Amino acid sequence: MIDCLNPACHQANPESATVCKHCQTALRLCDRYRPTHLLGQGGFGRTFLAVDEGQANHPACVIKQVWPSQFPDPDKIIELFHQEAQLLKELGHHSQIPQLLASFEQDNKLYLIQ
Repeated sequence: MIDCLNPACHQANPESATVCKHCQTALRLCDRYRPTHLLGQGGFGRTFLAVDEGQANHPACVIKQVWPSQFPDPDKIIELFHQEAQLLKELGHHSQIPQLLASFEQDNKLYLIQ
């Protein structure tokens, strides 16, 4: 199954779907990362277990979704998001820190792929 990435929609979709059957939101990030299970949710974002369909063996990964519009100062959270992504990139590989695979904005939401 694929969990919908739209915060207002909580529909699960068949793995073959490309858009949510309920709200028509794209179900893959960058045509690559497919959320399979919602791990957690707070007031400003959600975390999903996912698979990287851009790799031959479709390894597991985690999608961290942040909703800047939910913050009192959206510009500040966007700035902090980019700082965190840069810091994770600089830290590289470390056994105690999840590896950053990608960071980007899509549909007015911010994403870290780890």
